[in-house]
Amino acid sequence: MKNQSLLTKLIVFASIVSVIPVIIVGVFSYVQSSKHIQEKVNHEKVQVIRQIQSNIEQVLVTVHHSVSRSIDSPLMESVIRRPLLAEDFSIYRELRQELSNLRSYDTKVDEVILLNLQEDWIVDYTGISRLNEHPDHEQFLSYLDLEHNTTWILLENEEFVEPILVGECPYTISLVKKLPPKLSEKYGLAFTNIPSCSLAEMINVDELSDEVMITDEDYTIIVHRDPNLVGQSLVDTHYMGSLEGFNERSGQFDVSNHDESYTVTYNKSDFNDWNYISFNSIDDLTEESKTIGWITFFMITFIILTCSLYIYIISKKLYSPVNNLVSYIEEHLPERTNNKRNELELIEDHISELFSSKTNLEAELKEHSQQMKSVFINQLFTGHYKTSEINEKLISFELEDLVQSWDHMVVCTIHIDNLEKKDYQSHDVEKISFAVKNIVEETIPADNRLPTVWMDQVLILLLGFSDEQVHKDQIYNLTETIQTNIHQTLKVCISIGVSRSFSDIKAAKRGYKEGIEALKHRMTLGTGVIVHFSSMYSGKQATIFDYPKRVEDELLIAIKLGEEKKAHEQLRIWMEKVFKNAQSPREYQIYMMELLNNLLLLKQESQVSFEQLEIYHVSLYEELLQLNMRVEIEGWFQDRLIQPLIQIFQKRKESQFHNLSEKMIDMIHQRYDEEITLEECASKLHYNANYLSSVFKQETNHTFSEYLSMYRFKMAKRWLVETSMTVKEIADQLQYKNSQNFIRSFKKQEDMTPGQYRKKYQNIS
Repeated sequence: MKNQSLLTKLIVFASIVSVIPVIIVGVFSYVQSSKHIQEKVNHEKVQVIRQIQSNIEQVLVTVHHSVSRSIDSPLMESVIRRPLLAEDFSIYRELRQELSNLRSYDTKVDEVILLNLQEDWIVDYTGISRLNEHPDHEQFLSYLDLEHNTTWILLENEEFVEPILVGECPYTISLVKKLPPKLSEKYGLAFTNIPSCSLAEMINVDELSDEVMITDEDYTIIVHRDPNLVGQSLVDTHYMGSLEGFNERSGQFDVSNHDESYTVTYNKSDFNDWNYISFNSIDDLTEESKTIGWITFFMITFIILTCSLYIYIISKKLYSPVNNLVSYIEEHLPERTNNKRNELELIEDHISELFSSKTNLEAELKEHSQQMKSVFINQLFTGHYKTSEINEKLISFELEDLVQSWDHMVVCTIHIDNLEKKDYQSHDVEKISFAVKNIVEETIPADNRLPTVWMDQVLILLLGFSDEQVHKDQIYNLTETIQTNIHQTLKVCISIGVSRSFSDIKAAKRGYKEGIEALKHRMTLGTGVIVHFSSMYSGKQATIFDYPKRVEDELLIAIKLGEEKKAHEQLRIWMEKVFKNAQSPREYQIYMMELLNNLLLLKQESQVSFEQLEIYHVSLYEELLQLNMRVEIEGWFQDRLIQPLIQIFQKRKESQFHNLSEKMIDMIHQRYDEEITLEECASKLHYNANYLSSVFKQETNHTFSEYLSMYRFKMAKRWLVETSMTVKEIADQLQYKNSQNFIRSFKKQEDMTPGQYRKKYQNIS
């Protein structure tokens, strides 16, 4: 569709708009009419099946009442108790007359059979005979086992030796009643036989195309036009394969079987639970609907063709102005029209091109103006312009009236604290910087500021006020608001430096330097501060401050001794003394450099390499100068130099202590059986005895004398078990003054004497 012309699209669109409603209305009309016809036909089928049921049941009810009246008559009560001998001929004749009265055209009754098991007689259309002599007496007597006293059953003539029905109809519908009716013990039967063909004639309604049948409660066919289907189960016929649709007493449902579809209408009798069923071919039912469908189709086709003609004519007229415009464009700009898909896109592109050119020019001019304005403000703070050039730029950027309305101005320098310490990527830093700039410009009214610019990670803001506006409280409120808004929005902390007030725009350079200088006081004040240059330097007198040399010496000694806790404490005291008196940031930096030099000197004297401190190809001086706050500086000294040096000295000290303690232990193991003292070891190792005692205690958790006694006691237990030396010999060998002292000491350690110990463990071994 995109490659088609506007005229084609108009024709197609109008055709769709006009054709679809016509089709919808036609289809809706056809569906509704078909639905109503179907409902009407279904209703007629229900009425037909009910009428057939009414006609059949009228006959059955008449038969049932007549038979019941005859059976309940005095004559029948008398006959059923008699043997019907020759002398009972008159009674027999009256009985035959009574039974013949039941046979009539209205009742369809063809024959009535009576039998008496107790008196052994049977009366049928041939006369009276003995039941036990009748060839079908067992067949008759089997019906005494029926569940109910009155039952409608289907009988097949071929099942009897003597046909129970005169005529060609192979099946009989019989009303079987057990006799006598008023006694619980039944010994007689009455068969009222109606030919199934007679009832089949009653369901053969003229001009009725339905397949009508009657089944018993088990869905066995008992009445049908085709005698061959009588006696078969409904599911065994070609009409349907299951009985799932017969869920109610009456209803309709559709069924498909053997590639043919039917509408089934059924009604269950309340009289004898027979089912009256009709099968109607769905093709026959929808024949009238098909006729309506064809009529609707031809009408819709005619309307569509007529609408299409009118649509084409009207679309040509509507397209004429557009065609003229396209022709004009193609004549004047032929090189740009070759790749266009349709007329509207061609017109749209040219109109869009006109507006786009205008918008792009305006955007480029605005962007260029903003960039030039930012460059001007940036160079204004760095002092690149003369006074005449400043005025020209103010006029060029339409800032002259704004600046002239200010009588007093200040420069605010804004820095994001600890931004480099957080795990931000470069693009995250750019986003935060952009957001800070926007928040500042939204917080300060445009009438009181110039556009902000970033210089060396510092956002510079020039504020201006008229006479009635300017005062310290207002500047304080504005800076506090900026700091609060940024923290609430971005969750970052900022510090602000505020310069002294000036009235001439050319003093902006001085204001920028004062703002930067004010920010440096974060070294002592910490993060998130607002520093006014005037409050830090106004009336400041020169002070003489001595460098804390003694604290620095204590710090260096603690580092060399590996005393971590003391070194940290001395660094803290050093920082407190340096920052105790207010000084300029430059003076603080001088002290930092001196401490750094002395730490590096200690490193060199102790023969510690930069690689041991994990310092590679970096300048410690540059790192230190980039720090602006006291906490950062203290942490940098702690992490970068002091803690690594302490760890190196501690390892050296531990190695030395271990070597000394090993030598002392070796001397004990070699000379435990001699008089050996701590002073003698100290003399041989050329160390102070007290120093060796503390080293040995630190390494073994025992004093020299304790360890010597423990080792001698260990050797005594070995000699008691492994040698035959006497207790006195062992005591002498281990430098005990007498054996009793040795025995007391041994018993105190093992809760047994040396002799007991030897006896116990020599037996074990």
